[in-house]
Amino acid sequence: MNLVIALLGSQYGRSREFLRTRIQGYDPKVSDEAFGRMFERDKVHLKRLGIPISAVRDPYAEDENSWKYLIRPEDYRLPEIRLKPEGLAVLSLAARVWEQASLGSAAARALRKLETVAGTEAAGAGPAMESRIRTKEPAFDALWDALLHHRRVSFSYRKSQDVAAGPRHVEPWGLGNRYGQWYLSGRDVSRGEQRLYRLSRIASDVTIDPGAGFAPPVDYDNAEALDSLGTGPQSEAVLEVPAGRGQLLRELASGAVPAPRPGWDTLTVPYREPELLADDLASMGPAVVVLAPAALRDAVVRRLSGAATAAGAPLPTVDFSIPATPVRHKPPGEDRLRRLLDLVPYLVQNSGIEAATVAEEFGISRKQLDEDLALLSVCGLPGYQHGELIDVQWDEGVVFIRDADELAKPLRLTQEEACALLVGLESLQSLPDEAGKETLREVLDSVRRVAGPDAWMADVVEARIAPETSLETLSILQRAVMGRGRVRITYLVRGRDDVTERVIEPMRIYSLDSLWYVEAWCTLSEGMRNFRMDGIRTAVAAPGTAPVRELQLESKGPARMSSPGVFMPEAGDLKVVLALDPDARWVADAYGARARAALPDGRTAVRITVGRAQTVPALMARLGGGGQVLEPEELRKASGDWLARALAGYPLPGAGQGAPSPGRRGKPDRL
Repeated sequence: MNLVIALLGSQYGRSREFLRTRIQGYDPKVSDEAFGRMFERDKVHLKRLGIPISAVRDPYAEDENSWKYLIRPEDYRLPEIRLKPEGLAVLSLAARVWEQASLGSAAARALRKLETVAGTEAAGAGPAMESRIRTKEPAFDALWDALLHHRRVSFSYRKSQDVAAGPRHVEPWGLGNRYGQWYLSGRDVSRGEQRLYRLSRIASDVTIDPGAGFAPPVDYDNAEALDSLGTGPQSEAVLEVPAGRGQLLRELASGAVPAPRPGWDTLTVPYREPELLADDLASMGPAVVVLAPAALRDAVVRRLSGAATAAGAPLPTVDFSIPATPVRHKPPGEDRLRRLLDLVPYLVQNSGIEAATVAEEFGISRKQLDEDLALLSVCGLPGYQHGELIDVQWDEGVVFIRDADELAKPLRLTQEEACALLVGLESLQSLPDEAGKETLREVLDSVRRVAGPDAWMADVVEARIAPETSLETLSILQRAVMGRGRVRITYLVRGRDDVTERVIEPMRIYSLDSLWYVEAWCTLSEGMRNFRMDGIRTAVAAPGTAPVRELQLESKGPARMSSPGVFMPEAGDLKVVLALDPDARWVADAYGARARAALPDGRTAVRITVGRAQTVPALMARLGGGGQVLEPEELRKASGDWLARALAGYPLPGAGQGAPSPGRRGKPDRL
């Protein structure tokens, strides 16, 4: 921190001798060689944060001190950006796209910096539509880093419907989200051609080649690569479902006839993505039996078998008093320095702000904030006397800062921050909101100018979030949100396989990955509910105006504006404890886990709440062995029985042949 202030506050630069002897934090007694190693380490450290140190030769000196070092203000400080209040609101919406993803902190930092230099406040009215994208796949962060630095990667990959995984060596060209899944596009080095890889099928850690990089093709089109998904040959699934059940499958079916088994029907359902269909069919359990094709049938059996094996595994001991250690993608010291450099301009812009508000903004405890402010108070220009040190006061719960001119302007957007914000903005272009398109284009142009050469990353990372519903239905719901209207809908309740009619009072529309929801007060249930947009069969405006409901503004459920999720907890919901594999930890965020604990075998125990017990066995089947019900005991047994009934529908010899042998905890490998 002191090195940054000294080099940023120097017009002509500082010599190595000056830095060694005058910068607080360096030991002036160490040898020149030892200091050189420390200085080079710090230069690399600062470069990772987007702070380049320039070297200028002094023509009047002849020894090692002939080189002077400085940080040029134009290389450090974020340029001013002029945005209307509506533009800042759009920026906020774009940043929140990543709120539940590993890029969430980068997007939040970028938004805070731009708000500091924008010279205006965001519009007060919240948006009618919001989107969230998760990066739940363990491979995402390593692939992001490799893409950023043009490095080859190696990993084990399991192709669709294959059991065994094989090695892959890839030059990453782009990342994209479609159908709620992340895909890597790049050149398969061994095969010498471009391929797409679904991140959830990567069966190992991603190894980044530290050697020489590669040059991606100049004509690469990430959108074109994503468009190739779902264009393969269409297949047909032959399914048996109980008569009168399987409403969604019946809507998709191209044919339906009575089955040989009394009380069942045989459906023919077209599909293109076998894994996505296998997930859905497995989650239906005993309510469907796959007859053909054999590959789809085996894929469903593997999921059910994996879930059943996990259900019967020994129960681990869970101690929620020892929380799970959060995954760190950056060294702790780097995290803190980044936060301190962001903290100073934020405090300069918001002098007299309450300390509790600052801690909440930066996602830290009040104790950590006190430690950060205490550290800032001993940082400053060389000399470190009164007037040279940063003057920070935080008496009586409010924070004031003075003598911080060198750091008063925010640090430029890093490549990661610029990309996170730009990809979020680009994803909003797929929303059917014509009224806001002009503002969105203006904000995109402004952020691209500020990002400069670092904007390239946003061209090779794409997230598609367009809602899969009719524009008419979406328009009716949007108008209801904006005008406090009421809507009469017919709705398919998937868990009960039942179509209901109800009147709702929509509060907002939001997405999580590829699924879109409308959050509304349901007059039938007399409570707040989340309705999947693809479950709404009809929607018409209903007479009357929705009353203002203060309760929904006070709710702290995970599906609120600050952190939307799939589940909205209510009093009386069932508390459930699950053990989750690393690639199934997204369940904790989706269901607003109230507690997490690390388990000795590498899994994470979470405590969630669910509205209906039937949700849990369906979720376990979808996870295919990646989750285990621990509590309550009745639900654990009921889930095992449900899975056993589902597997009983596949009695043919060899139905599950090809399923892998049990591995850790007896759990088979998954697709």
